[in-house]
Amino acid sequence: MKRFVGLMLAVIMLTATLPCFAPDTAYALGNKDFNGLKVAYIPIDNRPVNYDRVQMLAKSVGFELLMPEEDAFRTALDNMKPNKNGSTYGDREKLLEWLKETDKTCDYFVLSLDQLLSGGLVASRWLDNTDLSFEFEVADYIIQLAKTNTVVLFDTVMRLASTVNYQGYQMNEYNNLRSYGSVARKTLKGNELKTENIIAGYKYGVNGNKISTPLSDKAVDKYLASRTRKLKLIDYILSKSLDDLEYCYVGVDDSSTTTNIQTNEINLISQKLGSNGMIYAGTDELGLMGITRIVTKLYGSADIGVTYFGGRENEIADGFDFATLKYEVENHIKSLNCTVKSGGDGDLQVLVITQGAGKKDAANLVDKAFEYVDKRIPVIIIDPNTGTGDVLQKELLNRDFPLSMLLGYSCWNTAANAMGIALSNGISRYSYLKNSSNVTEESHIGFLQASTFGFLKDISYKHFGFSKDRPNADGFAGYKYILGKINSSRLITSLAPYRTSEHGKISADNYHYPWDRTFEMTFTVSVEKTPTVIYGDVNGDGRILVNDYLMSKRIEAGTKTADKNMLERADINGDGKIDKNDYEQIKKHVLEDFIIK
Repeated sequence: MKRFVGLMLAVIMLTATLPCFAPDTAYALGNKDFNGLKVAYIPIDNRPVNYDRVQMLAKSVGFELLMPEEDAFRTALDNMKPNKNGSTYGDREKLLEWLKETDKTCDYFVLSLDQLLSGGLVASRWLDNTDLSFEFEVADYIIQLAKTNTVVLFDTVMRLASTVNYQGYQMNEYNNLRSYGSVARKTLKGNELKTENIIAGYKYGVNGNKISTPLSDKAVDKYLASRTRKLKLIDYILSKSLDDLEYCYVGVDDSSTTTNIQTNEINLISQKLGSNGMIYAGTDELGLMGITRIVTKLYGSADIGVTYFGGRENEIADGFDFATLKYEVENHIKSLNCTVKSGGDGDLQVLVITQGAGKKDAANLVDKAFEYVDKRIPVIIIDPNTGTGDVLQKELLNRDFPLSMLLGYSCWNTAANAMGIALSNGISRYSYLKNSSNVTEESHIGFLQASTFGFLKDISYKHFGFSKDRPNADGFAGYKYILGKINSSRLITSLAPYRTSEHGKISADNYHYPWDRTFEMTFTVSVEKTPTVIYGDVNGDGRILVNDYLMSKRIEAGTKTADKNMLERADINGDGKIDKNDYEQIKKHVLEDFIIK
């Protein structure tokens, strides 16, 4: 009798009808599903890297990103149309109202303190008010919000100079302010490292003498008042909210490799953050980092191997940084809740070319990337070379590396931003693919949009050129050339098991400039949807049954003739052949799904 019951149970388990699986959901063996999760996001400003690219990243992991209307967080530079309320920076009152209303339906928040407290990054360097009553009201609301919700904050240390083309500032003022800010101040240690002592030392060099400058006293006082305001606000937030925050990112924008006016600010903030936050160079990646922190919290972290090519990883990352390339890369990874591995270990690999690397180093990196692709190991590539350094980009293109197979890539204008952009896109996508039980087609489209935007922006824009209204002759050919490379490569659609597939045709148009700067160009990336294939549904009847398992075994044994479509549906791991691995995956999935149900 027991034997009969056991046989009946086996039959029931093997003949259980399962729901249909699209190519992106078939055999996703993860047990988590946060598709449709609402995440509220207030960006630092409306530049594409903080606006468009964060939306693409959220889409690539299935999140529903909630944002206020763009006018509420828009920055208007000189000669640009002001916002609806007549201001040139974000509407802080409207943002606070939006935040309170959104709290009713959302539990996850990624918030820019620069925007909420100052109306954006640029305004945070300009505002110099001493009455901070409104700012403290906003801060107190954020502090309460963090007690009952998952809140990731990001903020910046004020750069060495204010922004060109804002409130009349031009390069002359920028250069004078940057020179003034770059002068070394006395480094405070121990009990001396306090906000009031840092502020008191702003005007004096290491010898205690007042720092000389061609700037007027009025210009210096305004600059230092803005620094004072900004430091007091981050000090207030961190002193009252840190225990309740999910995490706090603080970026150091436009720094230098030597001791300067930022040094004591950096040390104080680092001390206050402790293990619940991280401070490092970079600003334009912080929104992406915040979303990725939510992803790894929900879907899980990763062990990440890092390999450097060029031999200069222990040098300062670039002229705007204050730490080594290796320090910045590893701390970006750790701040995303991931572990750094060495010696080729790790489920996800990060390949980094160092400053000034040559063609041989680039070739070695691309060799390693091809090796990982062949071994079905996901890869992220970081190129921190700024300006016209394009040796790695040329190597990737000339050797026809399958660009859409990279989970993350960036060659941004500063090293730290390149790290954050590449790692955010790559780590979030990896965590989602590995652990989600429902990897959606829309997430694939979001990922392709994000990666394509990065390739066009960081390669075609920088090395082929774009004109004001549309790509010029060379740029047009350049971006079409790169789109061709992307369209000819495959897409990783699953890590459970690893499989790839073709994707719909990708195109780009609608080029425009929200900040009226060529570098801040944005555009629309479109992806055609591909016909749905239900992997595992070998006979094509729309269901996955025991018959599909048996049919795949017969195909593998050579006793069943299969057409092209049938072979595609039976090739579960996408390796181009039907073998035991495929039909065992069908069997395993049927059994596991029955047990779970």
